[in-house]
Amino acid sequence: MSKKQPKKCEIKQPKMCQSCDKAADCDFLKLLFQKPYDASGVLLDCKAFYIVFCELEERCRIPDDPEEKKRYHEESDAGRRPYLTPAMVTNGVLAAELALKALTLKETGTFDCIHDLDKLFYALPEEHRKALSSLIKEKSRQNDATLKKNLETISNFFVDWRYFFQFEAIGYSNFLPEFIHIVCDYAIAEIATFNENDFERSTSGGDGG
Repeated sequence: MSKKQPKKCEIKQPKMCQSCDKAADCDFLKLLFQKPYDASGVLLDCKAFYIVFCELEERCRIPDDPEEKKRYHEESDAGRRPYLTPAMVTNGVLAAELALKALTLKETGTFDCIHDLDKLFYALPEEHRKALSSLIKEKSRQNDATLKKNLETISNFFVDWRYFFQFEAIGYSNFLPEFIHIVCDYAIAEIATFNENDFERSTSGGDGG
C-alpha cells in the first residue's frame, strides 16, 4: 500500500500586502512564495511547542505530598519560583492551533490563517472533526453543548495569555490541557513523521549552511 503524500499548501498573499505599493520588491513575500509547505512541516512546529508545553505543565504541577505542596506555595509566594503558567498556556494553545491546521492542510491543501481554536476545530475535515469530537467527549467528559462552550472560552487564549499582564484576572479549567493533549497526540499519530525530503528548511547561517 503506497504512503499518502502530504498535500502542498496554496499560499496566498496576505491581505495587508495586497494594497502595498512595495509588494513587488518585498523580501518577505519573495521568501513566502519561495518554498511550499505541507502538513508534516506544520506538524514539526506543532511538536516543538507541544514539547515545551508538556515540560512546563510538569513544572507547574502542584505536588501531592503535603510537605512538598507547602514548599511549592512558599516558594511561589516569596517569588523564588517563576510563574510559568502564561508561557505554558501560550505554548499549548499554539501547539493545538498548529495541530488543527496541519490536519486541515493534510486533507484540503490549505487552512485558515487565524488563531481561533473553535473556528479551526469546526472547520476540520469531517473525518478528523468527528474522530476528535468522540475522543474529547470520552476523555474530557464533554457533550456537544459543553464542547462548543469550552471551545468558545479558550478560542482566543493564544492572544490573551501572550499578554497576560493586561488582564486583571484570567483562568482556565481542566478542559484546556486535556484538549491540547488530545488534539496534539491525535495529529502526531495521523500525520506522517517529518521527512526532510518532503519539506526543506533553509539552512543558511546554520550548521553546515
